[in-house]
Amino acid sequence: MKDNDFYWYWFANIPGIGLKTRKKFLEYFRHPKYVYEASDSEIKVFLTKKQWERFPFSKNREKSEKEVQRLQEEGIFFIHRESPEYAERLKQLYMPPDLLYYKGRFPDFSKPVLAMVGARKATIYGRNMAREFASELTGYGIQIISGMAAGVDTSSHLGALDAGGYTAGILGGGIDSIYPRENFNLYQKVCKTGGIISEYNVGIPSQKGMFPMRNRIISGMADGVFVVEAGERSGSLITADQGLEQGKDIFALPGRITDRYSQGCNYLISQGAILVRSPEDIAEIIVKEEKIGNARPNMEKKESENFKLQKFFCENKNEEKIFNLIDKVRPVTFENLLENSDFSAFELQHILMKFELKNIIYQIEQNVYLRKI
Repeated sequence: MKDNDFYWYWFANIPGIGLKTRKKFLEYFRHPKYVYEASDSEIKVFLTKKQWERFPFSKNREKSEKEVQRLQEEGIFFIHRESPEYAERLKQLYMPPDLLYYKGRFPDFSKPVLAMVGARKATIYGRNMAREFASELTGYGIQIISGMAAGVDTSSHLGALDAGGYTAGILGGGIDSIYPRENFNLYQKVCKTGGIISEYNVGIPSQKGMFPMRNRIISGMADGVFVVEAGERSGSLITADQGLEQGKDIFALPGRITDRYSQGCNYLISQGAILVRSPEDIAEIIVKEEKIGNARPNMEKKESENFKLQKFFCENKNEEKIFNLIDKVRPVTFENLLENSDFSAFELQHILMKFELKNIIYQIEQNVYLRKI
């Protein structure tokens, strides 16, 4: 390790000392090296008796170098505030992470980055929307980051992977912590094609208080924060608030006022968040115009694929018409289909029933349809 790497690694791993105390150290000493070299009397001022008892034993360079070697053998690396790879946008945070561990690779900050967040106990609709939006947005070259949690986070990562795009999971525990455990396979896939990132070293389990701190990194890395579903008192709203404080664009997917997990999104919209009806609503804001133009061939390709699917699944022109009226992202009601198709209710019902039996469409609620393919 170079001296600078050692000092930052040691500083971020002093036992019993957290981010707030390290912030005080840096405000006074300016650099971890000077904390390391400071006299006992200077250091004691900042520490409790218990913290001080452990502090002198932390200054073991050989031990730190062995720890870093073990990390590298496991494919885990780190950057610190003075690393060339440390994004300028993270330096602007009120409490920038001193160290970030990672497996895989960091986002390319010369390209747009979108944070997608939402409820862990998301509805089927919310999970489907997260996956579809993430998949569509990668077609614009947008990189998707989220928190690797259940629900919206998981679906957002999966959507980006579906489309062969970049996605990164920002963890609320150690770089080796997988929460929930069911996301083990997702963790491995994201490591291979994207990145896993945490400000916590290996062996540190996820704890409730870590997630709000983790959220500042999610919003801090992103150009915008997209809340897909959120309750009235949701951690996703904390991420949105932090993003707002950081000057990021805040997007929200609207929902019915009676739905528990739409309350947070509807509140954000009432407070000025950007109402999202399609992936284009986000892309037009966070992607530069020339990049949107470059992405359009991908959309044309999707239209071509859609035409092939239509020909494969539909038996006549009437079915083709209904097929094209039902979207994978925007729900459509029976009444809307009736109005736009000029069919009788009986004819429409017959076609919809055939599509459901073929597993082409599904109802997210009674008489409200989305396409599966």
